[in-house]
Amino acid sequence: MDGYSKVGMQELDQRLSKIVEAARKKPVSVYRYGAPWVWIVSQDDWQSALKEVSSYIPPGHSLVLLRPQIDEVMGQTLAELQGWARAQQLQVPLPALLHALLLQLLYSLPSEKQLYEQLNYNLLFRWFVGLELNQRVWGFSVFVRDLGQVLDNPQAVRLIERVIGEVFSGGLMQMPEFSLNFAQLHTWLARHAAGARQR
Repeated sequence: MDGYSKVGMQELDQRLSKIVEAARKKPVSVYRYGAPWVWIVSQDDWQSALKEVSSYIPPGHSLVLLRPQIDEVMGQTLAELQGWARAQQLQVPLPALLHALLLQLLYSLPSEKQLYEQLNYNLLFRWFVGLELNQRVWGFSVFVRDLGQVLDNPQAVRLIERVIGEVFSGGLMQMPEFSLNFAQLHTWLARHAAGARQR
């Protein structure tokens, strides 16, 4: 099995399972038309070769340019919410959850499942919530539960509204990469408004 270090397409088709098994021990180069085409590498080799996630992010992307402003708006309220987050025993860091909810709004992602999938393979999303390339995303059930806890907190939801209002609302027409879901934000806010009226 260790004999595979360079294979052709025909051999790859015929002996795929053995070649993939060999690639777990050392990378295998796949040749096509006599020239190197792709490499098969193990997960460990791949992750160790990766750079910091920020090195793959376009520096001119609106999300990158606005990140300092987003963090500034979040600053004080986020510090106040950290005590609440500890009391709730959140397993996902609170800043990551707030940033994930912002992404869900900014890109009109209809479900937590789609948001979670994006965090697994979208490097921009991973960078924005603070995940490095070699970090595993939190378990789906943990992620959804902690998102729900944040959305149950009126102060956290108002903070998200404030970030949208102060950072994004005025310039969204000049940011075609975003498709802000105002209806979703209003749904989150309305839930707390209704609760306040009932009290």
